[in-house]
Amino acid sequence: MSKLTPMMEQYNRIKRKYKDAILFFRLGDFYEMFQQDAKEVSSLLGLTLTQRNGVPMCGIPFHASQGYIARLLKAGKKIAICEQLHVPPAGKGLADRDVVEVITPGTVTDEELLDRGANNYLAALAEVQKGIALSYVDLSTGEFVATFVPPETERRLDILKAEFARLELKEIILPESLLNAEPEIQGLILANREMVINALPDWSFNQKNSYERLCRHFGTLGLKGFGFTEKDPEVLVAGIVIEYLEENAKNLLPHIRTLKRYTQQEFLLLDEATLRNLELVQNLQDGGDRYTLKAVLDHTKTAMGKRLIRKWILQPLLKRETILERQSLVDHLYHEQTLLQSLRSILGEILDLERLAARVALDKAHPKDLAGIRSSLKSALGLVEKLPFPPERVGFTPESTFTIQNLIQLLERGLVENPPMQLTEGDLIKQGYNAELDRWRDLRKNSQSVLEEYLESEKKTSGIQNLKVRYNKIIGYFLEVTKSNLPNVPPHFIRRQSLVGGERYTTERLMELESQLEHAEEKSLSLEKELFRELRNQVKTELPVIQTLASAVAQIDGIQSLAYAATLYGYTKPELLDSRDLHIQDGRHPVVERYLPPGEFVPNSLTLEGDGKFFALITGPNMAGKSTFLRQTALIMIMAQMGSFVPAEEARVGLVDRIFCRVGAQDNLARGESTFLVEMNETAYILRTATDRSLIIMDEVGRGTGTKDGLAIAWAVMEYLLEIIRAKTLFATHYHELTALNHPRMKNLSMSIREEGTNIVFLKKVQEGPSSNSYGIHVARLAGLPPIILERANGILSQLAGTNPEEPSSLPIPPRAPSVTTLQPEVSLLFLLEREVRTFPIETSTPLDALNFIARWKKRFSGEKAPSGKKKISSSAESQTPFLL
Repeated sequence: MSKLTPMMEQYNRIKRKYKDAILFFRLGDFYEMFQQDAKEVSSLLGLTLTQRNGVPMCGIPFHASQGYIARLLKAGKKIAICEQLHVPPAGKGLADRDVVEVITPGTVTDEELLDRGANNYLAALAEVQKGIALSYVDLSTGEFVATFVPPETERRLDILKAEFARLELKEIILPESLLNAEPEIQGLILANREMVINALPDWSFNQKNSYERLCRHFGTLGLKGFGFTEKDPEVLVAGIVIEYLEENAKNLLPHIRTLKRYTQQEFLLLDEATLRNLELVQNLQDGGDRYTLKAVLDHTKTAMGKRLIRKWILQPLLKRETILERQSLVDHLYHEQTLLQSLRSILGEILDLERLAARVALDKAHPKDLAGIRSSLKSALGLVEKLPFPPERVGFTPESTFTIQNLIQLLERGLVENPPMQLTEGDLIKQGYNAELDRWRDLRKNSQSVLEEYLESEKKTSGIQNLKVRYNKIIGYFLEVTKSNLPNVPPHFIRRQSLVGGERYTTERLMELESQLEHAEEKSLSLEKELFRELRNQVKTELPVIQTLASAVAQIDGIQSLAYAATLYGYTKPELLDSRDLHIQDGRHPVVERYLPPGEFVPNSLTLEGDGKFFALITGPNMAGKSTFLRQTALIMIMAQMGSFVPAEEARVGLVDRIFCRVGAQDNLARGESTFLVEMNETAYILRTATDRSLIIMDEVGRGTGTKDGLAIAWAVMEYLLEIIRAKTLFATHYHELTALNHPRMKNLSMSIREEGTNIVFLKKVQEGPSSNSYGIHVARLAGLPPIILERANGILSQLAGTNPEEPSSLPIPPRAPSVTTLQPEVSLLFLLEREVRTFPIETSTPLDALNFIARWKKRFSGEKAPSGKKKISSSAESQTPFLL
């Protein structure tokens, strides 16, 4: 075996430290990959694989590396960037090299590798105190958050699934035991195929170490200022996140300056199925954002606002006061259209301050980044000054204005108007900012005039009027004196060379000028780099106020986006009720109406009474508009609770704690689940976790199995929703037999149809009363089924119905069949009591709350009518069950 070269020994030594990463090894103007890395990269990127001394290798130009890095990150790879830290003179030894950064899908900060409209999250997950702790960070913006799902929370895995769907994590860290010992969590993790998984030894998840690491990072003695104690479960995973970043970013993280906790009582719960079925930010067709609620509401002008509006859509609010605060800000701008347009114009001038600030923090900001910060800060201050409400309402204090103005002035004094992208290009520091730099620049740009000025001074001193300054590559600059003037040569002239016609001299001053002229370019570039880094460090000291202003800009952008959408599409401000009632007058589907010609969408109204008829059974054929009506109701509720105006003539809404949308079903072959099993899993989840404050949307329960089984299941589910859960419910079905369930809290709705001979016209209008026919054969005719099949189907339908094809068939369900509450009333009540006791918020409840709870259940068991439950849901103490993370 041939002896390794010193360079390959160096490569192997560094590679051993980064076994799980592809090592980009800097050699001159290229990043080279060797051995197994070279084989893998050449395969993934289609590069030519070569060999040197039997060692496989491939390379990419360092100046074009971003595109290659992006493709490797998309493939879920980690890249360790190894740079040349010091390059010795040619032939004088080996360059010093080391890894300066490890880029992973969750630690990307380069603008070219990020989606400007979405966050890039890295998370840590662990089972702590029998609950689940989750912390996540966006290194590119500095956002750092943690939460905890307590052990008593119903269906913790479903909540975790919802969080994964909302966050779209790029990378996750978790203990090996959790991945290996928890099959459900393992299935959830592995189902997210694009997420990079880092399974660490269990001993690395240490509560005390995490607490101390967080204290060191924030420079504090404790975490009470952030609302955490040493024993809080969130601290464990948050510390793991910081440890991972410090190891990979190879840098301090001054822009991660706070850790925020979010609780289950702050946001409306939207589970994974609901997020998917309602197409809030991704459509079901191709996963893009076209035909989504985000596409309709996102009229933001900044990248920060674009990311924030996405969060608002995925995390609607729960507390009435918080919703009203955001709604009032939207209302302000909605009623001041001239100001709204002015704000939109200013917002269009503001760059991504959040990510620019992060680049400054990580010492990655180039000259154009600082120029972008300067211009954006100026525009942002102008934006804040124009607000029709106090800037404190969007988190910006006027006291910060002075700091921002000083920062702008510093960057205006120090940075040219349009600096180059790279430091090596020079001419980025403004003239007059530094006297020494100005002198070096003068030497570089005005070398001839400097020499002429020197020559004139020597002529005066020596009296030699035909004295000349010359230059050659052998002796450099010199003074040339003719023979006739040799007697006048002053003593400070130093002879360099004798010629036939005269002598060549130099002086101390000329040698000094020569040295300065030779190094002027190098000196000016070096000094500019130093001055730029000083400027960047001064900006770094003001990162907290920049981030605060960036957050305020994002809030303003999100608010104006909602106001602009309301103006553009004719939305109305919803009234938020203390009751559980829901009234929507002429509501419209916000997405569907946008893709229809003006005036074509048919609006529909809906009234559900929290203490009256809160259950709507909806019948009618496919293509009649049932699914649109179901989804529009859920979307209007989401818009109302995110503080937006809504697509309706009038809306009065009682806030809901959760929205469940089981519309349509699909196989989950990856998990070995059929359509019916998926449907039953989703139905079971709803029945176990919904409360009387929820909104439930269910479409075609039981359709994935036989007719009798399906009808029986749908009937029992209906009864359970009516008797036990008592949530506002829209229940669409093809089982017309269910309309016979004459329940005092239920109303029948159907989709209007107009029959024209053998044809039907779908009017898309919701009407009172059940549908008389499913019109399945009519729909089949519209779809183009052959006439012979349609004729045969009509004949079969006549036989099944026993009369004629226009009468619905009936199945032998006894009208007096025992319901879920009459079958075993005590069991049903005990089931409900157990659920409410398990989720009763002891820590935030008063003794009076506990007494009221006992009194209410005493009445239920004694047969008296339970209290109506007209409670506000603006505080966590008043919520009956856990909410979404």
